[in-house]
Amino acid sequence: MEVRERTRVLQRWSVPALIVVTVLTGIAVVGLLVWGAGDRPDDVEALYDELIPAEGEETAYDIPLAWENAELFLEWNYELYDHLSSPDKELVLEALDPLVAPCCDDYDLPGCCCEGANLLCNLVRTARGLAAYMAVEGEFTAEEITESVLQWLMFVHGDYYVAAELEAHGVDPRDHGITTHGACYRGMCETPLRDGGCGGMHELKIGGQGA
Repeated sequence: MEVRERTRVLQRWSVPALIVVTVLTGIAVVGLLVWGAGDRPDDVEALYDELIPAEGEETAYDIPLAWENAELFLEWNYELYDHLSSPDKELVLEALDPLVAPCCDDYDLPGCCCEGANLLCNLVRTARGLAAYMAVEGEFTAEEITESVLQWLMFVHGDYYVAAELEAHGVDPRDHGITTHGACYRGMCETPLRDGGCGGMHELKIGGQGA
């Protein structure tokens, strides 16, 4: 598919947007409130500023947002996610279920499109690792874990969420050089996270000053 169908985007975006608007600390206001119902967001730069969390922003788990966090979250994926107790696994799945993988948003986050082939991209691994850590800590609800994972995904794949917000307002994000057509479907599985890719299928690729 060239672009996710608008109805699909609206359906997928509704739960994360509600979470961002009502709960997520550090993201001031989602685009729907910034622009108002029925408005067309023409200032995309302002939309990025309002919607996408910035590097260094505080988190519920007390580790400020940073690209290098991907390395830590990836470790948690291997050390924790794959060895969760039944109650913790249930909590993690409950937390991840409302979210989609921005690299392939026709799949829920717990089931990346590559998993059927016994593969998994590092973008999804980092999200699972963060969720697993918060579950094992035992101090967070499913909703709080959802919020934190969404905050991380929006930080790493900001283009996707801005594009989805534009589509929700009837604006073609391609007119602004972005798209909701996931990185996975654009052959970007091995592209570094900083460049809008999936961060690799095996070795983590952050880009910039990272791996």
